[in-house]
Amino acid sequence: MSKQLYKVFDEVEFKAQQLAKSWNNFSTEISEHLPDTYQPEIQKLSSKLDEALSTLVEALRNPTLTLATTGTTSSGKSTLVNLLCGAEIVPVAVSEMSAGAVTIEYSKEKSLIIHETPGALWECGEWRGITEDRIYQRLYQVMISYIENREKQPNLACPQSTIFYPFRLVKESQLELPQGTRVKILDLPGLAYVGDRGNADVIKQCREALCIVTYNSAETDPHKVKSLLQEVVQQVKDLGGSPARMLFTLNRIDVFRADQNWPETENRFVEKAIRDIKNELTEQLKEYTEDIEKLQVIKLSTWPALLALQIQNNDDIYSAEACKKADNNFNGLIDEDLLEVLPRNVQKWSRHDRTRVAEALWQESYAEEFQQHLKEHINQHFPQLVIPQVIEQFNLSAANAITEWATQTTTAILNSSEERYQQECEYISYIISALAKFLEDSDTNLKKPFEKLNTKVKQVLAGDSEDDVVNYIKTIVSELQQGEPYKELGEKLYPLYSWENEFQKGINQVLEAVAKSLETGKVDLDSPNLKKANVLNVNLLARHLTRLIDLGYTDSVAKEGKIMEAKTDTEKIQLKKINDNLNELAIHLSIVIGDILTQISAQELERMYQAVSELFRCHVSSLQKGANKIAPNIAIKFPESKLSQVNQSFTFNFRFQAGFAITQGTWQEAVQVEKKQRAWYTLWIWKKTVYETEYQERSSDNAKIPSVEDLLTSWIFQEAKGEDSQRVNQVARWLLEQIDSLKKSVDQIQYDIINRYQERLDQAHQEITIDYEKQRNVWQPMQQKAQNLAEEFSSLEQVWKVK
Repeated sequence: MSKQLYKVFDEVEFKAQQLAKSWNNFSTEISEHLPDTYQPEIQKLSSKLDEALSTLVEALRNPTLTLATTGTTSSGKSTLVNLLCGAEIVPVAVSEMSAGAVTIEYSKEKSLIIHETPGALWECGEWRGITEDRIYQRLYQVMISYIENREKQPNLACPQSTIFYPFRLVKESQLELPQGTRVKILDLPGLAYVGDRGNADVIKQCREALCIVTYNSAETDPHKVKSLLQEVVQQVKDLGGSPARMLFTLNRIDVFRADQNWPETENRFVEKAIRDIKNELTEQLKEYTEDIEKLQVIKLSTWPALLALQIQNNDDIYSAEACKKADNNFNGLIDEDLLEVLPRNVQKWSRHDRTRVAEALWQESYAEEFQQHLKEHINQHFPQLVIPQVIEQFNLSAANAITEWATQTTTAILNSSEERYQQECEYISYIISALAKFLEDSDTNLKKPFEKLNTKVKQVLAGDSEDDVVNYIKTIVSELQQGEPYKELGEKLYPLYSWENEFQKGINQVLEAVAKSLETGKVDLDSPNLKKANVLNVNLLARHLTRLIDLGYTDSVAKEGKIMEAKTDTEKIQLKKINDNLNELAIHLSIVIGDILTQISAQELERMYQAVSELFRCHVSSLQKGANKIAPNIAIKFPESKLSQVNQSFTFNFRFQAGFAITQGTWQEAVQVEKKQRAWYTLWIWKKTVYETEYQERSSDNAKIPSVEDLLTSWIFQEAKGEDSQRVNQVARWLLEQIDSLKKSVDQIQYDIINRYQERLDQAHQEITIDYEKQRNVWQPMQQKAQNLAEEFSSLEQVWKVK
């Protein structure tokens, strides 16, 4: 977007003001030719327009820009927040410190509010005139208290804090926002905490925010890099909406300065990271393929950039501390010529020295480039978050009613004569019939594939078919998109059939972590999806894994299984313990997976809702075009924002069993039996003791202890058996319910519009009599003006779309 941001908002406001003038001129002129009975309705429309215009102007002059920040593990997200603020007010630590959400709202006066939350174990309240250091310390204590207690109290509500602060993003970055713009930075919790209910609510609130996603460039371990990429995808899903409104930042990029050929290795990393991020997103978010191709991914080193700002602080002690940190950690970003002339004691650096160091850090950390990219990102995407919604509300509140009234009234008057009135009434009957058939045919075309899906699911559940109903969804969606108008949707409907794969991925990731822990004898449950589960449940799962390992269910037994014949009481007890613990493992595994699938369900359902909204938006747009071809002078409008909404959420259930059969068996135990025999050398007078081997039957507990692979295969099969069909059944019913609801709403809207036209025709027939000359000289031009007015109102949404 080439225009300055505030000008875009100004032009929309100016256009809306012009529309109000156009209506005033039109209403004044038409009033001269109408009976007084029309005046109340005209005044009511004018009043609605004034109110809608006032609301629109208020929204355009005082919009809210929210920047939501999130990031992968150890990506420096909190340091980024501090960089945007220009001061160290959000706690930063080596371990993940983010717990709860912190909202930082621009204000000239500094204050901190730690909101009351259920069961809070930290001090809540409001502190005005607070210093940066005190903000930091209070937030640090809150976060530490929460992190230390959340394992003991898994339902402890996460902290919620609001900081009012004059952050530099507004003061110094020259964003060129509308003058009354309210700017907020929403510091979202790290991925490790998105499972918290309070944080999930906060994430939901930022659906309409511009997002900055930080990525840890310093990680080199291939497995951890893969995990980071998965985190990126998870966070994009949590944030919701198109990735186009997200700015991806490769943070800690200064790590490559340690390489001799750092520009080459850095460039190679950046190219690969961008490619990997885009590939990972495209693979799992195909509905946004076009947006992902255009993603902005930029380089940054937040810590040296923040130090550059701190070094230039007027407080000499504060500045010296920043100089010391820069000297200890980022000499690689400072030119050697400058390093040679700097005193080794940073306390002796002059103000000129400090300025030169700060400038070097700022440039070499890519802070200036980041700032410019952020400004462009806001200029490009902020209007999209605000203006369409403002215009839609303006249309719903007044504009649609005005264009309908102007079009229908002039058309009704032109058809008010006796002979034309009867023809027009017949024409209305024809329109009703034609629209009914058109809407019915359109509804049938939309429903047909999903009705086939519903039938197929019922056949599978009844045992009359063995088809894979999950794959069948893809088939019916492809069938739908072969016809108009749904071809234009591309991959937008991908979430309608990808959700089952996402469930399987989530389950498999957990099961793989369990398998690896048992096979290696080292419990490791550190994976992105496991971080979604309740921490207490994950800890219980870990303890059960440790217990199984201690019982010997590890290494070769876990890898290959074992046929075990427990003969002694000790062996029988151990076999029973292994069996009991495997069953308990399945119970706790089911609980953990339930936690995870709840989160995945929320993500996937949100994507499904968005896909259905896109489908309905396309459908409604086609309906409006078709309806206006059938009835061109009735001004039929189907508000997409209302009709594309979906409702009625649903959840999925998953159950697991484990253990193995212990059967009773017998075995022959060799027993030495003591006997007395007479010896020949005593002439058979004396007896001696001898031992003979006899075989006695004993009972045993026999079992084949399954391998981890057998267990996991069994669990996956248990989960899949019948459950996927049940889930598809839910989806099919839900889709049909949504389509029926849409059809009902569309029918009602078009019925109301036509009824209003009939009423206006009847009124004109009763109150207005026009001859041919008056029709030709007054009402035909007036009808043309009404049509021009309708086109003018319809063009409002195009004003701001300037490339």
